Amino acid sequence: MKSLRHLWMMAVLPWAIASAQPSGYPGVYNVHWTSQSSDAWGSMPLGNGDIGTNLWVTPDGTLHLLLSKTDSHSEIGRLLKIGAMEIRTTPNLLDGASFSQTLSLDSGLIRIRAEKDGHYINLHCRVQRDRPLVIVEAESDIPLQTTVTQRPWRTQSRLLTGNERHSGYGVAFRDEPFASEVDTIMSSHEGLLWCHENKSSIWRMTLENQHIADFANGRMDPLLNQRFGALVTGDGMKPTDRLTLRSVQASRRFRVQAAVLRSQDMDIEQWRQKLEADSRRGITENRPSALARHISGWHAFFQQHFILLRHKAVGDTAYRITQGYLLQRYMSACAGRGSVPIKFNGSIFTVPLVNDLANGRKGFDADHRDWGGNFWFQNTRLLYWNMLMTGDHELMRPLFDMYLKALPLAQFRTKRYFGHEGAYFSETLTPWGSYLIDNYGWKREGKPMGITDNMYIRYYWQGGLELSLMMMEYADYSNDTSWFRKEMAPFITSIFTFYAQHYPRTDRGKLLISPAQSLETYQEGMTDPLPEIAGLQYGIDRILKQYGRFFSKSFLDSCRRLRSALPEIPLEESATGKRIAAGSNLGKRANIENPELYAIFPYRIFGQGKPGLELALRTFDTRIEKRVGCGYQDAIQAALLGRGHEAGSMVGQTFLSKHPGSRFPAFWGPNNDWVPDMDHGGGGMSALQYMLLQADDGAISLMPAWPKDWEVDFRVNIPGNRRISGRYRIAGGVVLTEKPSASRLRINEVQ
Repeated sequence: MKSLRHLWMMAVLPWAIASAQPSGYPGVYNVHWTSQSSDAWGSMPLGNGDIGTNLWVTPDGTLHLLLSKTDSHSEIGRLLKIGAMEIRTTPNLLDGASFSQTLSLDSGLIRIRAEKDGHYINLHCRVQRDRPLVIVEAESDIPLQTTVTQRPWRTQSRLLTGNERHSGYGVAFRDEPFASEVDTIMSSHEGLLWCHENKSSIWRMTLENQHIADFANGRMDPLLNQRFGALVTGDGMKPTDRLTLRSVQASRRFRVQAAVLRSQDMDIEQWRQKLEADSRRGITENRPSALARHISGWHAFFQQHFILLRHKAVGDTAYRITQGYLLQRYMSACAGRGSVPIKFNGSIFTVPLVNDLANGRKGFDADHRDWGGNFWFQNTRLLYWNMLMTGDHELMRPLFDMYLKALPLAQFRTKRYFGHEGAYFSETLTPWGSYLIDNYGWKREGKPMGITDNMYIRYYWQGGLELSLMMMEYADYSNDTSWFRKEMAPFITSIFTFYAQHYPRTDRGKLLISPAQSLETYQEGMTDPLPEIAGLQYGIDRILKQYGRFFSKSFLDSCRRLRSALPEIPLEESATGKRIAAGSNLGKRANIENPELYAIFPYRIFGQGKPGLELALRTFDTRIEKRVGCGYQDAIQAALLGRGHEAGSMVGQTFLSKHPGSRFPAFWGPNNDWVPDMDHGGGGMSALQYMLLQADDGAISLMPAWPKDWEVDFRVNIPGNRRISGRYRIAGGVVLTEKPSASRLRINEVQ
């Protein structure tokens, strides 16, 4: 282990932004291409947090856009694209041999320039940050005739079969076909107009299947009558048919915009009127002002936080780690402000499968993603832990909101299934909080309520504990104590109440967590899983020490009783000595997790400067599964244990790997998920952050697991909604340009 030099500082230095921000940032990390892309696998992503587009130019000079939205769920809960459009000009300049396409990070723009036969065209493409608009603006040195074409693919009801059924995972009808339903192409004198209407819904069937049909009484079906679509218009353009928009006369400038809308509280005519109003607003508002707002928002986003490894050359390891970190954060911002959380398996940036992705996944449309449109907490969480230190707290709200809105259902079914108070959440769930039907089981005759057919999630309920901890950390980092008091504290109360009332006690008065499972890896017959014990212990200690003022006295008394009844952290013998165990009566392994390491992360009972570090290190070193990326936590846990070089190696593996068929460097995967694999980059972000900084119990530890040869510039959010900024150089050590006041700050020797 490295030796530590502890410097505890309380002083505040003046904050000099110029010295904290390296020159050229973030432009040096822009994604720049000098040739067109052959197909959608060569697309770049744009988004405003709710609406997105994959954008690419093919060698024939066609600009392609796939439109998407975070909450455009179909009749069975699949997350569908909004649609597709193409733009071509006559003369065609985009097929020129002189071509460049750049994602400009701090302006949120894709800039395209092409030259041909002595003429040029420049395009600026964006998803307006504060409007539901996808905008393409162009100028050329010669007049151009512009044609916009809608390219629908949901033109008829079509049965999904074979591997394509996986896009309906969990809600697919077992042994029965299910369909991709048709879009409605509408007439409009203003442009190209279409929508998808959910004329049926699986919501009520889901509740009936799970013995809680009466929960629907007085509540709105979240899928039925939902409409989502777009209206595409252009300056000086008129529709020639329902799929084609063409300029009336050639011009040196043109602007095409797609207004996107999803609603459930309007009939089709009201929906049309609202969409047309949104479109007109974009057309008539002050365009330089709208662009300035857009650029200003993205500029502020990238100045708020950075971790920049100093690189010797563009494309070296330090550069690619930094670029991967920035692009993952960028993609989260593109999809993180909707009404539901970011999808771990593709986000809103899925594309058609022109080539075989894996295992017969070929020829599927852009709506396809393996594992469907629902949510896996174990994957989703890794997109969000890093947002504490980035300061992107607003991006965390959709995750919390989904679970907070689902709390009444969770409380209702807990009472129905088990006859006591509190709430629990399954590992996999629909956007409204129920089990996936296929996981719960279709034929329920003779089976107890609340016990799923799917063994991998049957007792996998500990996600509520981790989410409770994330809510506490959110309150620490954001200082948003009012929302915590009003919404999160009742949620946390319900989660811990469930554990207090659900399980029996042993003869010694200890909680017996059984029946149970340890994540998905140890299942039937095991007891006292480590993730539950560690989550309860760590969570209760945090509640009692830091958050008592937000909870009732009766709940705090219940927490104290539950804490005293918890089993000890389970241990087991190994060839090198005792190690933390995944639980008791483990039996055979059924998956590839290391549940015992949950006592390091997310439940930080063990780590640097804490009792039992040697035990935790031995457990980490003897772990059965050693994996990097996707939903694995090895890199995060290595950083929290002070293994800087090991963590750094894994972070490098994470950010240097991507889907080989995709051109965009941060389209990770598919790994176990899909492309882009969002939890892959999200976990890598957290690992790099914990290498640089760890905050615990009011103390800030800087560079606790940092390799000596990794020079870095940084600006990081810390608890109290404050920031710490500075740099590290091999020759000059650590220099801080912004320090938190009233904090214990420890600067560690790098390794």
